[in-house]
Amino acid sequence: MLADITAALGAIKTGSDIAREMAGADSLDETRGKAAELYGAMAEIQHRLAAMQLAHAALLEQRDALVREVEEVRQSRMERERYVLHQLPQGGLVYRFKASRESGAVPHDLCVHCYEGGVKSILQPNGSHLVCPTCKTKLRSKGTAAIASRRGGVCVWTL
Repeated sequence: MLADITAALGAIKTGSDIAREMAGADSLDETRGKAAELYGAMAEIQHRLAAMQLAHAALLEQRDALVREVEEVRQSRMERERYVLHQLPQGGLVYRFKASRESGAVPHDLCVHCYEGGVKSILQPNGSHLVCPTCKTKLRSKGTAAIASRRGGVCVWTL
């Protein structure tokens, strides 16, 4: 980009010098010759300005992509702060949802393997295990997974 600006300024100076020479020309033929040179310099200036406009548009697109990426990272970080690594009584690890009154979400656990890979996969009770529906990881829970209560049609399990 800086090279384009420098080149454009050089072309403008060249055009300016040619225009001065044209103003001091003594004959019509000399003026016509300088006019042709001036048109060439003007074409070079236009070419350089077009290149700078393209570079500027590319930089704007790149900036917009970076802004979107920063926002995605910020949202991901906020989402990650809603979970804490928790050890089950039988020793398995899960990411447990930090329930709060404002969230209104049902308490649940996520598969550590999937969560670290960027996928939120809620562990599902299956007899005496919790099973990840995505990667099929099985975690042994304390005794059998029993329904503790039902809220709005969603099961809350005690482990």
